[in-house]
Amino acid sequence: MLGNLFKKPEDDEKRQMVEGLQSMGEQIGALSKQLADKNAEIEQLQQAAGGAGANATALDAAKKEMDALQQQIHELQRKLAEEQAAHEADEMANELIRKQQAKAQAKATAAPSAGAPGLAVGGSAWVTRAGGLPLRLRSGAGLGHDVLDRLPPGTQMTLLDGPQQADNYAWWHIRTADGREGWVAGQDLRAQPD
Repeated sequence: MLGNLFKKPEDDEKRQMVEGLQSMGEQIGALSKQLADKNAEIEQLQQAAGGAGANATALDAAKKEMDALQQQIHELQRKLAEEQAAHEADEMANELIRKQQAKAQAKATAAPSAGAPGLAVGGSAWVTRAGGLPLRLRSGAGLGHDVLDRLPPGTQMTLLDGPQQADNYAWWHIRTADGREGWVAGQDLRAQPD
């Protein structure tokens, strides 16, 4: 849905840019035709002039007009190049934004799980026996908090609060059957004893 909000203005902007580029291209084509016509006129005047002074004045005027047309063509070509560069820069910026959004989405999708399915505040949980390592009980949600105790595999607890995301873990506030209370990372918790 967020993509749809940004898509329409971007599409309008691209359409306007493309239309502007097409218009400049058409102007360059029209000026190029005028320039070719003036070159043909100059050639005719040069042939007809045969050194006559009156035709020399017309020839000078045609040359000045041709120079002005060439100047207009160069200016339009410069503007076209600037528009194309701006369009390419916008495309690169949009591609970078798309990549960053995809990266953020992938990161959100890969967020750590809260533990086994079925874990919920008020329910019971057990430290998994898989791996055979004790689970650290901390004073707060995050690796920077003090380790209060180590809960051996199979320890039963009640989930008081959570999960809270910190340091790439989902943390649960727990109380063990013997009254110890603190925070544990949820990846080693199970909804049933194993």
